[in-house]
Amino acid sequence: MLLGTACNPSKRVPEGEHLLRRVHLEVTEKSADRDELRMIIKQKPNKRVLGMRLYLHMYNLPDPEKIEARKARKNVRTDARNLERAERGRDPKAYRRTFGEWLRTSVGEPPVLLDAAETERSSQQLALFMQKEGWFRATVEDTVLYTQRSFFGLGPEKPMRHAKADVSFRIEPGPMYRLRNIRFTVDDPLIHRYVSESWPNSLLKTGERFDSDVLDKERERIARQLRDQGYLYFNRELIHFDADTTLEGHHVDLLLRMERLHAQRDRGLQGSPEGTVYDIGEVTISVMPGLRRDQGPPPDTLLVNDYRLLYRERPPYRPNALLSAVFLKPGERFKQGHADRTYRRLTGLRVFDRVEISYDTTGTGRPGLANVRIDILPGKQQSMSLEGFGTNRGGFLGTSVSLGYRHRNLFRGMGSIQTQLAVGLEAQQSITGQGATTTEQTTGNVAGSGLFNTVDIGPEMTIQFPQFLLPIPRDRFSRSAVPRTTFNVLYNYQRRPDFSRTLAKTSFGYEWNDTRTKTWGIFPLEINVIRIPLLSDDFRNYLQQANDPVLTDSYTAHLIAGMRGSYILNTQVGPRDRNVFFARITPEWAGHPFFVPLRILSREATDTAGNRFNTVAGVRYAEFIKLDTDLRWRRVLHEGSSLAFRVAAGAGLPYGNLGVLPFESSFFVGGANGLRAWRARSVGPGSYSAPLLAFDRTGEIRLEGNAEYRFRLIGFLEGALFTDVGNIWNWEDDERKPGSGISSDLLSELAVGTGVGARLNFDFFIVRFDLGMQTKDPSLPAGERWLFQPKDRYEAIMSEAVGSPVNYRTQFNFNIGIGYPF
Repeated sequence: MLLGTACNPSKRVPEGEHLLRRVHLEVTEKSADRDELRMIIKQKPNKRVLGMRLYLHMYNLPDPEKIEARKARKNVRTDARNLERAERGRDPKAYRRTFGEWLRTSVGEPPVLLDAAETERSSQQLALFMQKEGWFRATVEDTVLYTQRSFFGLGPEKPMRHAKADVSFRIEPGPMYRLRNIRFTVDDPLIHRYVSESWPNSLLKTGERFDSDVLDKERERIARQLRDQGYLYFNRELIHFDADTTLEGHHVDLLLRMERLHAQRDRGLQGSPEGTVYDIGEVTISVMPGLRRDQGPPPDTLLVNDYRLLYRERPPYRPNALLSAVFLKPGERFKQGHADRTYRRLTGLRVFDRVEISYDTTGTGRPGLANVRIDILPGKQQSMSLEGFGTNRGGFLGTSVSLGYRHRNLFRGMGSIQTQLAVGLEAQQSITGQGATTTEQTTGNVAGSGLFNTVDIGPEMTIQFPQFLLPIPRDRFSRSAVPRTTFNVLYNYQRRPDFSRTLAKTSFGYEWNDTRTKTWGIFPLEINVIRIPLLSDDFRNYLQQANDPVLTDSYTAHLIAGMRGSYILNTQVGPRDRNVFFARITPEWAGHPFFVPLRILSREATDTAGNRFNTVAGVRYAEFIKLDTDLRWRRVLHEGSSLAFRVAAGAGLPYGNLGVLPFESSFFVGGANGLRAWRARSVGPGSYSAPLLAFDRTGEIRLEGNAEYRFRLIGFLEGALFTDVGNIWNWEDDERKPGSGISSDLLSELAVGTGVGARLNFDFFIVRFDLGMQTKDPSLPAGERWLFQPKDRYEAIMSEAVGSPVNYRTQFNFNIGIGYPF
């Protein structure tokens, strides 16, 4: 990259042309949308990565003359081969590009040359945009600059080196025009009444700035309202605006006309198909394979609740289950909202390959009646999958195999069942074994003690039904795209060098889509039973010496039973969205499934230390309240680069029967998707410092932030620069873990990691490599935590502890992952 910046970016610019270096945009009106104005400009400079014209340098790097010469030699060889292949009766080989040609055409970006015609067009388009936004007297002045100022714009002007130029656009908006009188006209009295009733909800307000975007939204609002009143063929193109801008005081009088502008004779709506209210006649649902309706023998017909179902041989879906997703009812007035919900519900089931809704108003026998036909192409019902994985956790090799089965039409009710069996083998070191010394802090050094001494077996089953299995009124959740009832059952057996552990989990809950971007979920019952049938003697002694309630509870049988909710907001609608926001909020309440406290079913017990607690079926249960949030924002800079930010925060408050958060519900930082300069569960809590014998650092509070700059390099290779900040804390300081409690010093106790990454983006999946560097380590003494600060106290303390000189070394962590980290 440094060599590339030293190259002259205008070396391939033809004689007499100029490379467009920068485009300046100056707007004196603050309320003008500068992002939209910049998008209007026709010519934009070559894309930059980290301030460098990387793709332009890639274009300039090969010599075109050498490329042509090499290509000619290559074509000669290919011609000779093709002659030999033709003599043997074989097909000729295609001509392939040279590396330099590929670098210029597929990776590089040609220089953007200054074009006076494009500059003039940009000025015209900018002025037109400002006029559409309510500045009718806006003027745009463009200037081409062939000089620049040195010393950050403070020095004297001097000619630019090489053939370069800047373009400057200065926009003078002039006076802002505001709406004064707003009215509408239509020849149909019924349409006039409907629009009048909804006029208080109009987006056009007296005194607001004239804005063509708001006018378009108002057209869509009126058209949507009328379609919901039964006007099947009404559309926004029937609404036109007349704006009188000749008034004094920079005001605009607006008239909305509703008429068929392109009609040959009568343009009025009254009596026309666009101005007719339609009722629904017959509703026919065709559920047959094949893309053509006339394929195969005539279909069978089944009448259910005034609906006609067409099928062959046997209905693939139970009629009542299928009709529960249809909101268009025979005999009722047509509503566009019901049609949209029907389409969203049917496609959201993920059972059909295609759904089409069409209307017929010609063969109904009377005006104002529309027959509806819903064509459904069934999808594949059953599938199986076999997946294999390889793992490398800090030098430990492992492998696992997963066998899955899925049925997408359970009991012919369009429910699904998915089962999975995973078997894993891994090499791990005994926590109580050799391999960790007092000099190993947050990174640790876990060495292996055998090959595949860890076994992990876990069957899992998930059943989903496309409706709520409770007596909830159907219309109450009619807006939901796909309401789902989910049952999940999981069992996992782990055999490790120090212990054996079993996990049994079951959950029951509901999920539904409030809108296209909002998803809600409530799980009134979640039960986790963790049992430890076997502990080695050495590991039992290790737990007693650690005297850590959280660690001890992690390896003691316990029960987590409660309820959970979730809210997810995802504003990404299309792949080209410039700004995407994602939010996930998850509250959890353990100890109260269905709002019923577990103490009603519990019995009192006493451990060997004399502590009293309650158990259910002989297992101690936990009580806590927890809130976890995850906020993300992605900003696309241009086609080749973007910025991504993430803030994650959470807190859990244990109380009652257990007194600590269970290990499974505690917070941690580190790992491939979080604080990437540290391994998972190896940071904190707070400024606590101790040798890392196992990756078990957990806390009751978490605060984490991530920032990443992503940019395309060559082909499917992408690069990234990132900074991660975060840590965990407990509510109160623990004398066994000094510095673990949250305090006013939490900002100084935030760990900071920086690094670089590479991504192999194959579109359908992404392989990610990240190398993180520990820039600030909160476990080091105050004043020595940043990388650039001396480590005298730390080295003195560690040297005294081990009895030999210890020098601090910058710690790195390498991560491999699938997909983006956030």
